[in-house]
Amino acid sequence: MNNLLNDLSDSARWRLMVDAAKAGMMAKGYALERVPGRGMSNVWNVTKDGETRIASIRTTRDRYIAFPPLEGGAKWKTLDDVELVVVATVDSKDAPERVEVYLFPADDVRQRFNAHYAARLKEGQSIKDNFGMWVGLDRDDRGIAASVGTGILEKYEPIANYAIADLLAEHPPAQANDEEPVQAAGEIPATPTLATIAEVMAWARNRVAEIAGVQAEAVKLDLKLEY
Repeated sequence: MNNLLNDLSDSARWRLMVDAAKAGMMAKGYALERVPGRGMSNVWNVTKDGETRIASIRTTRDRYIAFPPLEGGAKWKTLDDVELVVVATVDSKDAPERVEVYLFPADDVRQRFNAHYAARLKEGQSIKDNFGMWVGLDRDDRGIAASVGTGILEKYEPIANYAIADLLAEHPPAQANDEEPVQAAGEIPATPTLATIAEVMAWARNRVAEIAGVQAEAVKLDLKLEY
């Protein structure tokens, strides 16, 4: 089946999935109000039954979510400021047909990220502050550091499930609201501003190492520029 997301721009894909997350929350009785001044963090006040809580919306097309560690893993950017984490994820990273929406307690997410951080540190991997650390939504059974903290979807049922075709029909890309930046989506949350080729290569090497479950020193990348 044709991957409908491939036909969209990055910003349109992000808006589609954020709209799905918001629709899922509203279907569960939540009223949402964007917290101003949070830049790329995509943080919302969500109110239900007279109780207002703070939620972070994350979207992912590879079924990983990320938050950046701070102060050597003692804190987490954005995650430490919220009570709920709303995740909109595709049902399949290779052949997505639907967007699933999940609602997680932030405490559970923090525990998983803390455990993941500690496992990677114990394995001797290089971890930098303010770089997004990815943890898989699906369980990773490889038994390596990258496996620790994964599998949160085993504990929670989706609060909503939408066909991508239906979302596109309801919210055509041409009608998208341009008020928010693409990176607010959380697909690559808090990826730092990279100003040099060396910084880009270092970031890519760390990301590959994290996915493969090896130390960054084991990853060798080649860069070729053609003019």
